Amino acid sequence: MTRTSVLIVGGGLVGLSAALFLQYHGVDFVLVERRTGASVLPRSRGVHTRTVELYRQIGIEDRVQEAAATALKAGAFGGARHGRNLIEAEGLDLSALHRKGIGGDPSPSTFCFCPQVLLEPVLADLARERGGDLRFGTELTAFAAGPDSVTATIGGEQIEADYLVAADGAGSPVRTELGFGGWTLPPTHRYLNVFVRADLTSIVEGRTFSQCDVANDTVRGIVLAKNNTDEWSFHLEYDDTPPGNPLEQIHAAIGRDDIAVDVLASSTWDTRVHVADEYRRGRVFLAGDAAHQHAPWGGYGANTGIADVHNLAWKLAMVLNGRAAPELLDTYEPERRPRAVLAAQQARLRTDFFARYGIENETNAAEVAEQIDTGAIMTRYNYTDDGYVDVLSGQVGTRLPHGELSSGQSSLDLCGPGFVLLAGPDAPDFGTAVPVHRIGKGTELDGDWAELTGLAADGAVLVRPDQHVAARSDSGLTPANLTTFLP
Repeated sequence: MTRTSVLIVGGGLVGLSAALFLQYHGVDFVLVERRTGASVLPRSRGVHTRTVELYRQIGIEDRVQEAAATALKAGAFGGARHGRNLIEAEGLDLSALHRKGIGGDPSPSTFCFCPQVLLEPVLADLARERGGDLRFGTELTAFAAGPDSVTATIGGEQIEADYLVAADGAGSPVRTELGFGGWTLPPTHRYLNVFVRADLTSIVEGRTFSQCDVANDTVRGIVLAKNNTDEWSFHLEYDDTPPGNPLEQIHAAIGRDDIAVDVLASSTWDTRVHVADEYRRGRVFLAGDAAHQHAPWGGYGANTGIADVHNLAWKLAMVLNGRAAPELLDTYEPERRPRAVLAAQQARLRTDFFARYGIENETNAAEVAEQIDTGAIMTRYNYTDDGYVDVLSGQVGTRLPHGELSSGQSSLDLCGPGFVLLAGPDAPDFGTAVPVHRIGKGTELDGDWAELTGLAADGAVLVRPDQHVAARSDSGLTPANLTTFLP
């Protein structure tokens, strides 16, 4: 029987990210994926700034950005159009979207456009280069979770693991086997997603886009760019059954029937919402689409799932290494589930195409009014009250603010793999329980300490491995009680 610390079920973006985060923390794993390779559908396309920060922490930001640089052959990511077809579609005024602060939170990283079909192979290659045991083309056929371990049958082989992380997608066999219930909302739309190769360069030249909403007598749907030249996804809306002849609808969406279209892959999906009632049962954890599914509007799905496993990985590492009690793992669900509910609610508010871009009209005004910006959903959330803050200033439960240091680093670069203490230039001696970094005039890390944290020069901030603030000197942290804030 093979023995491992963590069995990861699912080799999509979330499962592969879990593997890389566990490697960063020195935890061995086995990852199994029934597919033989990466997804052939682009699916997720936008890697949010916060997600790029997570990849930065484990040293792969450059590789991800390099992959993103190969995605677009013409035009830039962004922009939206609406019309009878691609030829007649007109651009939308996106000023309302930008007023909501999209991408406005200070960060050492930047959003990147990197479709799942490009990103998955990069993550898999990196995990293998770092010694990971990845088994594609291998399926989990049975598992049993006991009080001390999880045993599983993988392609006829028996594996024993301390913990199992189920990142096995929206139809999660692990979730189904465990009988988890969930919060659900029925679908508002059903789509056939058809990924095609069709040279539309001349049609979209000078008017490229991220999404184009089309509607005429033959087709209703959305066209998504993959490279803005010859690879596109057509999401064809249907009522009861998927269209039997997608080429007819694709040509109607383009506005010309003489364009050669090569169908590369297709699948159906809908906008139903499901967030599992439980994220953990014993030694089994749900993450990504296995835990939460909703419409892709806003790109919150995969990015939320990657943040799930970033949160879970350091906690598993500390428990497995004996640095924390198993009760630390009980914090995973209450910290991450509310984030999925919020993302699902916000995606639902963007169902209307114009509402998606913050453009208010007489039918969507209520939905637009309830929207919050992407930074609040993905970066400025607060684990202590399930809410979010308007500005990151080192509040307990929030992501440490980004501050530029004279070393060229970001304050975020000082975090991990364990807890760290950031201290002002006049802060007292906090001992050696955790690494200490002094920031401010006259220290080795020259930076604006007061602007970063809102603390006086003798203040200090304790930061978790996931870059979230655990304690502050103005809310009880002292050298004498530092260890009480550690797991």
